[in-house]
Amino acid sequence: MATEILLNDGGAPARILPFTAGEATTAGHLVCASGGTAGEVMMALSGSSDGIGFMFVDTAASGNMGSVITGKGVILNLACTGAVAAGDSLTAGATAAALGTGYLQAQAGTDTVYAVALGALASGTGYVKAITL
Repeated sequence: MATEILLNDGGAPARILPFTAGEATTAGHLVCASGGTAGEVMMALSGSSDGIGFMFVDTAASGNMGSVITGKGVILNLACTGAVAAGDSLTAGATAAALGTGYLQAQAGTDTVYAVALGALASGTGYVKAITL
């Protein structure tokens, strides 16, 4: 059973769009449309500024269909790594552990911000309630 990441779209203009996965992807992780075959999504790389949304469901392997949630103001459980506090701006993970895995982390520089944390994570990896930007 997939991880449930959509908490409340609050009437926001969220869209759930079908994409072919260019690799195995995991619900709640940031994905981008670059780095693979045209039209396929891949887990976002470290420091990515081309994220298109968050995986709604897990995909088992490359070539499988998966749904991607896009839009602003959507409240989701997002995959994060490292220490995250409520109110932190979340960017594509820049740590070695998050490289290429689609994890978000608290912004440490000027990387593209994809969401703001509404919950917290002490350390490690886990899901954090956040609102998309």
